[in-house]
Order: sequence, then structure tokens, then C-alpha cells
Amino acid sequence: MRKRIALLAIVSTLTGGFLVSLSPDSAARPQAAAKAPAQPDPDRLLDEALVQARQAFVRKDNARFELAAAVARNHPLAEYLDFWRLRMRLHEDSPEAGTGLVDREVREFLAAHPDTVAGDLMRRDWMFDLARRGEWSQFDRQYEDWALRDEDQLHCHHWLGQFERGEATDGARAILERVVDLDKGCGSLVEALYKAGRVDRRWLTRRLRTAIEHNSRDSVERIAALLGLDPVAVDAAWTRPRKILAAEPHPQLALIAISRAARPEPGWAAERLEQGIPGLRPADRHFAWSQVAAAGMRELAPESLDWTRRALKAEAGDITLAWMARAALREGDWPTLRQIIGKMSEDQRREPTWLYWHGRALLATGEASGGRALLARVAGEYHFYGQLAAEELGQPVRVPPRAAPPTADEIAAVSGRAGFARALRFYAAGLRLEGNREWNFTLRGMDDRELLATAAWACQHGVLDRCVNTAERTREEHDFSLRFITPFAEELKAAAAGRDLDPAWIYGLIRQESRFVMDARSTAGAQGLMQVMPATGRWIAGQLGIKGFHPSQLGELPTNLEFGTFYLRNVLDQLGGSPLLASAGYNAGPRRPLRWRTRLDAPVEGAVFAEIIPFSETRDYVKKVLSNAVIYAELFTGEPQSLKAWLGSVAPPPTTVASAR
Repeated sequence: MRKRIALLAIVSTLTGGFLVSLSPDSAARPQAAAKAPAQPDPDRLLDEALVQARQAFVRKDNARFELAAAVARNHPLAEYLDFWRLRMRLHEDSPEAGTGLVDREVREFLAAHPDTVAGDLMRRDWMFDLARRGEWSQFDRQYEDWALRDEDQLHCHHWLGQFERGEATDGARAILERVVDLDKGCGSLVEALYKAGRVDRRWLTRRLRTAIEHNSRDSVERIAALLGLDPVAVDAAWTRPRKILAAEPHPQLALIAISRAARPEPGWAAERLEQGIPGLRPADRHFAWSQVAAAGMRELAPESLDWTRRALKAEAGDITLAWMARAALREGDWPTLRQIIGKMSEDQRREPTWLYWHGRALLATGEASGGRALLARVAGEYHFYGQLAAEELGQPVRVPPRAAPPTADEIAAVSGRAGFARALRFYAAGLRLEGNREWNFTLRGMDDRELLATAAWACQHGVLDRCVNTAERTREEHDFSLRFITPFAEELKAAAAGRDLDPAWIYGLIRQESRFVMDARSTAGAQGLMQVMPATGRWIAGQLGIKGFHPSQLGELPTNLEFGTFYLRNVLDQLGGSPLLASAGYNAGPRRPLRWRTRLDAPVEGAVFAEIIPFSETRDYVKKVLSNAVIYAELFTGEPQSLKAWLGSVAPPPTTVASAR
């Protein structure tokens, strides 16, 4: 009886509210309380059943999953029903997990779905189960065929299996050098290597510091246990750092505690270090100061550079060194900046951010040839620091020549790939994550001509975000009309003109906010092209005198553009007409850039301010929005543009300057 009621509920949901009788003599007769609604679209019913099946899978609700799957069994994506069903059966809490029956069904699924997303995800989950059971021979066979290669823990399981069989482990330490979270496979690998004497306490101590730098509690606790630290004391150092620092803790506990204390209150942590902590060696103190300096810069504390200078001998990781570099950058201390960048790993030094600032530091300290050589390595790349480097070298910031448009034959050759058809059907069902997986999986191995053809086909089908993201993957041949598309041009330019805003900036912002997905919705609830929050929408409606506003209207193009441009104009006016500050304010709220300005004691160039933004998401967002705007402006005008002009400079508020004097 319960099963019948549940199925009736699902069918009622899928058919728009009327119930379909399950009795044989009335199977085709809809029964409505009032009048019969229009006949539902069969494709829509199948899509909604698929969505309900996925929701039941996520909740691990086997009963509701099977009911929804029965309705969706003829869906073109029915293979995912088999995938989700097997995933649930494979789960380690299932009584069937690890049995030969389930393993056989997994092998049959993989054989039936070779070189597909569903198959590769199934393989990935099966490998976790095989590793848990220690079935390394089967694990290795699947590892060789695993295409996504997107789980560090599985790489660690691979090396753990090699180690347990006494085979070469040269790659084990290499993977552990770059992995932060020591979960599942990686934690087990560390434990096995340490117990076998393949890594020593000194190596573990460095790993503990890496975990501290990344604020990774699980990793800290796992390594601390291997080092023999009391778990109760470790918990106290993490959750009550001031209390444990009031005693005379073990040096490693003190480092955990001082780092945790510094995150909310770097000033207090600095005072505590000044007082002295018994048992800390010089290397420990240098590391502790590095954590205070990094925490201080995340708060834009004025003392951050002083703390950074006290940490210059620290054996710190890249994440800490980046914050210390920002402290030197804010104050224009180019020699210290050079020294800090020199301590970064080779990989981080090669990043455009630090190639650019290293080049600038060399120029500022009299090494013109070396500085220009570093800038030349990044100049001409189509991103924030590539544009800045080109300007620094006196080169015009130009988009590349447009590649020949893809031919009809080239488009036909890519458009028939099954992965794209699956992606489009997922998009139609509102399952964008699954659709993007299918799309990106199908792009593997494509050359530039195939990528351009796929991007053009995506634009033709209105899948605008995939058009942009696919076009961005080209390496030699580029078409910036596909990377920087201009849909809704008439409506957008009218909205921009109504608020006296540059359309290039609005396009640059939308490209970053939503990638032109009309129904985009963030996890926080922001909606539409310009990602307006419902509460912000209600406030804007009040300001504009719009009655009867409902947040669902934010998904409509006219409303979203009207409200988004109103808000952007409002933020721009609050922040002194600076596109840099307004872009930051649009992402993080206008009060934050105002507060960040108060932490300056002298004007800084806009590029410096962009780099010292304490929120990583906002820092990345601002760079991309303004880099986008520069490219859009060139596409609109045909003339080279200046990113530095868009960035301008940022000065502290007058009251801050006065108090500093």
C-alpha cells in the first residue's frame, strides 16, 4: 500500500497535479478535482522523472529511486538510472557491497558503456571500493583505464597498493608533496610510509606545517597522531588556542595554536609571540611569524609587513608566501617582494601573477633587463597579468587575429557526438552539472579546429556558456567572437545607456557572473545573467517603485538587466566611480571595498589593490571582470585598450590619510 501511494505521488508530481489511476480499466483516464489540464509533454515527464530519480539517489532513498526510475525507464539517459542504482548498491554500507554479484554487474556496466562519463564515474567509485577491500590487481586494471584522473585520493590508493606489494614507491612521496587533504588513500599512504621508515619525523613535521598553513583540521589531527601528540591536546590547540598557549605546550601544539589564534586575531598572536613561547626553536618561531603575517594580510592589518619581515627565514609553503608577498606589495617594498618570490616553489614562480610581480620588482630595483625578460614571458597572454605585462613593455593590448570560421563539414563532424546529445538532454532537464560533465568529457583530445566548430555549434544551439568555455580551450587558432560573445545586445546596450554604464564592463561582468546562462542560480540564491540576490532584488524594486515584485522575475531578461545595472550603478557611485572597487563591491558587497580602502596608508596602483584583495574569490573575480571588459572594449571599438586605465589607482579615504599623518 505504501509503495502504491508513493508511486501515485510521483506520478501526480510529474503530471502536473492530477492523478493517474493504476487500475487496468482506467489506466488512460486522468482524474482531476476540477477540470482536466492540458496533456503534459512526454519529454518533460521523462525529464522530471529523471530529476526525481537523481534526487532520490542523492538522498540514498532506494524505494523512491525505483519508483521514479520506473517512470523514466525509457529516457534517452536511462543509462544513468543504471549508474545511480549501481552506485547505491556499491556503497560501503550496503549489504551487497563487495560481493561478486555487484562486482560482476559493475564490470558489465563498464563493458556496456566504454569511454563515457557514466562509465568513468562508475569506475572511479568502484576503485574506491576495491581499495577499501585491498583488491589491488583489479584496482590496477581499472586505474589504467580511468580517464578523468580527478581524484588525488585514488592516486594515493594506487601508490599504497604498489607499496603494499613491495613495488616501487618513487611516485608516492611526489603525490604527497602536492596533496593537502590527507583523507582516505593519502592518509593511509602517509601512515604506511612512516611506519615502514620510508619517511621520517622531519618529513612528517613539514607535512604538519603544510596542514596548518591550509587550516586543514583532519590532516593536522592525522599527522599529529603519527607524531605521538595527545589527541585531546591537539583538539584544545585547534578549538581553544589561547587556553593552551597560556600553558607551556609541546612546540608542535604551540604552532597549531598560534596559527589558529592568528586567524581571527593576528595582533593578539603577534603579542603572544613577542612574549616568548618556551620550547620553540628559531625555525619554529620563524614559521609562527609566517602564520601571523599571512593571517594579518588576510585582514589587511597595517603591521603585516613588519610581521612578514620577521618571517623571512621561515620554511613556509606557497600559500603563506603568497600572502607575505602581498604584504610587501602593498607597501611597495620591492626588495622584500623579490626575496619572498625567490622562496616560492618553481611552479608558483611560473604562475602569471608572480612572473609579473617578480618582473616589476626587478624593474623597481634596477634590474631592467631581467625584469623585462620576465614580463615578456607573460605578455601577450589573454588574461589580467598578460595584459598588464604587455602594457608595462609598451605593447598594445590586442586580441589575436580571428581564425577561419568553421565549415559546415567541420561542425557536422563534431555535432553528432553522443556526449553532446546527452549534455543537451541534461540541460533540458535542468541538470547542468551532469550536462557539463558530458560536454567536457567529449571535448577531450580535440584540436583547435574541432574546438572552434564545437563552440560555434554550441552558440547556434543557445548553449552559450559551453560556447565560451569551449572556445577558451584553443591553443593556436582563436576566435574571440566565440570567447567573448555578445548576446542580448539590444537589450543590454539599452540598459547600460539608461544607467550611463559602459556595455563592455557589463558584458565582462556577466561573462564572469553567469557565462550568459539565463536561468543561472548560485548556491547562495543569486539569479539570472547578472546574478542578483532575491533580497537585493526586493530592495531595488522598492527603489524603483515597482509594485508586486517577486524574486522569480529575476530570471527574466528585462528585469535582470534593469535590476543588475541599477545595482552596479549604485555600487559605482558609492565607491567613487572606480570600476575596480565597484567590481569588487558587486561581488563582495559595497561595504567591504570601503573597509579595505581604510587599511591603506597611501595610494596604490589599481593592480596592487586588486592583488591584495583578501577574499580569493573576489580577487579572482575582479581580475577576470576587468580583463574581460578590456577585451570587449577592443572588440567594440577596434582600438587597443588600457587595463591600467580601467584599474586606476586606489587611495585611502581622507580621514585615514589624516589619521596616518
